[in-house]
Amino acid sequence: MNFKKLITALACVVLSAGAFAADKLAVAEPVGKGGVPAADIEAFWGILESSIQSDEYTLVSRGALKQMLTEIGLTTSSDLVSLNSRQKAKLGEVEGVKYILVSEISKFGTRLNCTMRILDATTGEIDQARTANLRVKDLDELADEIEAALQKLLSDDKALHRSAILAPVIKVSAPGYLADDFNVRLENEMLDKGLRLQNLQSVTKILKKNDMDNLNELEPKMYVKAGKLLEVEMLIQATITRFEIEKIAYNVAETGASGFRYIGNIEGSVRIISAQTGETLGSVPFDERVDFRSIPISTRRDWTVDDYGKHLIRTVIPQKVIPGIMKSPAFKDKAEAKAEEKKADTEKSAGEAKPSVKSSGLIGVDQLLKNASKDASPTIELESVVE
Repeated sequence: MNFKKLITALACVVLSAGAFAADKLAVAEPVGKGGVPAADIEAFWGILESSIQSDEYTLVSRGALKQMLTEIGLTTSSDLVSLNSRQKAKLGEVEGVKYILVSEISKFGTRLNCTMRILDATTGEIDQARTANLRVKDLDELADEIEAALQKLLSDDKALHRSAILAPVIKVSAPGYLADDFNVRLENEMLDKGLRLQNLQSVTKILKKNDMDNLNELEPKMYVKAGKLLEVEMLIQATITRFEIEKIAYNVAETGASGFRYIGNIEGSVRIISAQTGETLGSVPFDERVDFRSIPISTRRDWTVDDYGKHLIRTVIPQKVIPGIMKSPAFKDKAEAKAEEKKADTEKSAGEAKPSVKSSGLIGVDQLLKNASKDASPTIELESVVE
């Protein structure tokens, strides 16, 4: 074998190792409840299988899954959500499948409810953090939304640890822009800090669609319901108890000058709520008073009262709210983890930037062998799989 052929063969080993690294995923037959027709269940099953678009998973055939379930004494997919200890142990002994996607579709009035969960086949446990819930009017709408839901469900665990910002509770007479401006500014600042958030527009759309767009100091179970709908770990909600722009007249006796000056006041708190329990994990109070004379006259010459109010929001969130959120127990670990992740990415990028070829322009054989032994599994079993 000449040198070029050797290089090609070694490269194939490395690529093959990567191909077999993907975890195997099986899609169990959906469980139908509430009179959902069998034809719709079958159609939904096909939609699920055809919508799996992830390089991290290799899809296992229905036949292989059925045989596996038969071997451990399971005859229906409904058994998968309530395995006993013996069945969990037997499921863990079966080789070939890492995860099973279990789903349930039921009728609720004129709408369809769909729940999808990930079962770890090695332990028999349902991963409660990896759950997707959809409520739609019919199967066609479900088909339209299923791909995005599966993408979230099958994504890396880090991507699941998101939060959602709920509409603020405003307990005072306030201008119409307050709620939107406050939340948009809060979202931007949290994203700048590297926190993962459900998009504000998506939050509004999902909650409104489920008649939950007025979440105002609800019982914990309602926050849990909102958390499941939004597929988030935590909920963020502000309560504003004071918002005013004071217009104060002044006269300077010595010069005869007169006019008005503006002072802004905003008070309230931001609650951090567990989407699993509905309990408050922390509260960040804020109380800001801004004398706008500190802003150059040239900047605020044509400002309206609303401009002063919006500036007050831009001041209090980065100076008071965000530091409090980042120091709270609920987000402190995430902030530190994000910093470590960023550091690791920087070091990885620096390492990848180093030359990996010799002066001849060919990759060293020793390096290829090293990479192959590092990336490949100790034993690579050649088997027929559906990519």
